[in-house]
Amino acid sequence: MTTGRDTIPRRNVLRVVGAGSIAALAGCSGTDDGESTEEPAPEPEAVDVSEDATWRTASLTDVTSDEEFRVEDAERPVIVHTFSTGCAVCRSQDREFGALYPNADVEIVDLTIYSNDDPETLRSYANEEGYEWRFGTATDEVTSDLISDFGREVTSSANSPVIVVCPNDGVYRLEKKVDAEHLESILADVCGPVDSSGSDETTGSGDSGNSSDAGNSSDSDDSGDATDSDDSGDATDSDDSSA
Repeated sequence: MTTGRDTIPRRNVLRVVGAGSIAALAGCSGTDDGESTEEPAPEPEAVDVSEDATWRTASLTDVTSDEEFRVEDAERPVIVHTFSTGCAVCRSQDREFGALYPNADVEIVDLTIYSNDDPETLRSYANEEGYEWRFGTATDEVTSDLISDFGREVTSSANSPVIVVCPNDGVYRLEKKVDAEHLESILADVCGPVDSSGSDETTGSGDSGNSSDAGNSSDSDDSGDATDSDDSGDATDSDDSSA
């Protein structure tokens, strides 16, 4: 008799504990609208990457246009995103890219590392969603090099990082998912402003510095301090053009 009476309360306790566990799991899964479930925005992490890394120098094909391209050839910031068309997190990240792309001077490369995403599948996905950036397939060599630089998680589409490559060769990684506004701010912070020609403004100022040097050389020739050199020829050409 004692055992029977004890069993009923115990079952009731288990029901209460189970209900509490379900409620806790619901909160962790984000079903609660409270602010406690919000995750902090990802911050860029600098990564030491060789300038001749295979994923930067390899010739890739944009399946939407059949154009050949290389990441290293871009004159503006590049976002490299390893993804799969069947990945919900990837699709969510692409929607953020869709909001960013028309308003930012940036190249975006959606690079699949999954054999099921053949060129036709990628092309259809890009066209259906209205995405106008580059879509390509990573070769085994490119995938292996990405793993070497960013870790094996780069091969997991749901967890792979967003990679930012700046014109000044700085490389940064961010964990998904990065919203458009935050990503635009990060691009400005780590890569700096980009002028209308697509070049880093720092590079542009460097060119103007060279122009100033040429002018100084001309002034030096006029003062008579400069000796005969190749620069004097350039200065002469400059004087002739001004004449």
